Amino acid sequence: MRKRTLQSASKILPSIQTAFGQFQKQNQLKNLSHDTIEFYSAKSHCFFSFLGDTDQTIDAITEEHVEDYIFYLKEKQLQDTTINTHLRMVRAFLYWCMDKGYLNQFSIKLVRADAPVKETYTSNELERLLKAPDKKTCSFAEYRNWVIVNFLLGTGCRASTLVNLKIEDVNFTEGTVLFRHMKTRKQQIVPLTQALSRILEEYLAYRDGLPSEPLFVSEYGGQMTVSALGNAVWSYNHKRGVEKTSLHLFRHTYAKLYIQAGGDPFRLQKLLGHSDLTMTKRYVALYADDLKANYDSLNPLEQMTHSTRRDKSDLHIIAGSTLFSVSLASILSIERQPFPDIHTIEYEISIKDGGSITVDVF
Repeated sequence: MRKRTLQSASKILPSIQTAFGQFQKQNQLKNLSHDTIEFYSAKSHCFFSFLGDTDQTIDAITEEHVEDYIFYLKEKQLQDTTINTHLRMVRAFLYWCMDKGYLNQFSIKLVRADAPVKETYTSNELERLLKAPDKKTCSFAEYRNWVIVNFLLGTGCRASTLVNLKIEDVNFTEGTVLFRHMKTRKQQIVPLTQALSRILEEYLAYRDGLPSEPLFVSEYGGQMTVSALGNAVWSYNHKRGVEKTSLHLFRHTYAKLYIQAGGDPFRLQKLLGHSDLTMTKRYVALYADDLKANYDSLNPLEQMTHSTRRDKSDLHIIAGSTLFSVSLASILSIERQPFPDIHTIEYEISIKDGGSITVDVF
C-alpha cells in the first residue's frame, strides 16, 4: 500500500484588527492591570488610523511601517516622550505577533529623548494648598479635597491607588496605610506621619463611614474615579490661586522634597512602590543639584576642618547646620553674646580670663 504524504496547510493569518483582539484577550489571561489594557486600547486607535485598512492580514505590517509611523507622529508636533508612549503599545503588540509567528522578527526602538524636567509644586504653592479650610463654613468637597492634597503630598501615592483606598486600609494603631497599587497589582504597607494621621482621624470623624467603604467619596457618597479626582483637584487648586493641577506633580514633589532632605533612594523606591531603582534614580539625578545647596556647611568633614581653622580677623563658629562668621573686633568688648540657631539651641560666646574665647552649647 502506497504511503500517503500529508501536506500541511499554510497558516492562515488573522487580520490586524483580529490579531489585536487576540493580543488583548491574552493580556487579560495574563492578568495585566485594567489600566494597562485600557492604555493599549487607547493608543491602538492612533496606530490603526495611520495604517488605514485594518482588515488586511497582520503580516502586512513591516518595519518600514513602524518607521513611517514615527515620522507621522513627529509631523503632529508630538514630543519625543509622547511618541515613545505610542511606540510602547506598538512594540508590545507587534512583539507578541512575532512570538505567535504572525510577523517576521525585527527590532522596534524607542525615540531617543532627553529626560523631561519633572515639574513640582513650589513652597509658595504648597503653602496655599495646605492651608486648612474652616470646617464650620466650607463644603464637604473643599474639606475632602484639602485632605486629599495632604494625603498625596504626605505619601506620594498614585491617583489610581488613592481612589481605591478603603477606610479599613488606614491603621491608626500601627500608623500605617495599606496601598493596593493598581499599576503594579501589588499591595504595600506605607507609614503615616503623625500630622497626616491627625488629619485623617479628624476627616473620618467627619466622614463617618463603614470600614469597607472608600476612604474618599464623591459628594453623593460613591467611590471617586481618577477622572473625578483630577477634576476635584483642578477646581481646588485654581480656587487657591495655583495654576498647576496635575495629580502626579504631588508624587514628583514628594520625591524631590524627600531627596532634598537627604532621604535614602532605596527607601524612596519602596515608599513610591517602584519595582526597581530605575525611576528612583531619575528623581535623584533630576534633583542632584538641589543636594549641593549648602553642602559645605552641612558636610561633616568640612565642619571638622572649619573647627580647627582660624583666621586672624574672624572667629568661625559652627552651630548645628548653621555656620556663623563673627568678627573678633566686634565681640572683644562684649562679655556674653547669644547665638540661637534654627533649632533654637543656644550658643554663648564668653571671654574668659586672659582674653581666651570659648563657645558654650546648651
